[in-house]
Amino acid sequence: MIPLADGTLPSVPGPLLGAAAMLLAILAVRRRRRRERLRHIARAEAWACLQRDLPALRAQGVHLAQVTRVYQRARTGSKAIVVWHDTGTAQDTWFEGRQVRPGAYLLLRGNTGYGPHNRNPKVFYVEPRGVVQELSG
Repeated sequence: MIPLADGTLPSVPGPLLGAAAMLLAILAVRRRRRRERLRHIARAEAWACLQRDLPALRAQGVHLAQVTRVYQRARTGSKAIVVWHDTGTAQDTWFEGRQVRPGAYLLLRGNTGYGPHNRNPKVFYVEPRGVVQELSG
């Protein structure tokens, strides 16, 4: 602010401060919305690339699944239910050395085997490098 002739600073009326605060709030909201739009566009582009590359990945034994529920976390990994994108089938899965999040889409490579913890003969086992890529849900 520029001081007055007598050296004092002019007083700023309350409505002017309120308007400035409102302007700052509007700019902050616009900035946040713009960032959200850009993140959404990036996710859409990543999904489109994935859909394009999925047939080649399947040929390499990599399949897309979504984690629907994580029911046990341990130091050595996590147990979860995944739903396979290709079939819509849910499968009990052990992620060795990895903590997964519900809602995450994962490109997975692994093997089906016996699960002694629940006597399930069709548990999908994913080694640490078996999560090829993770996409946010």
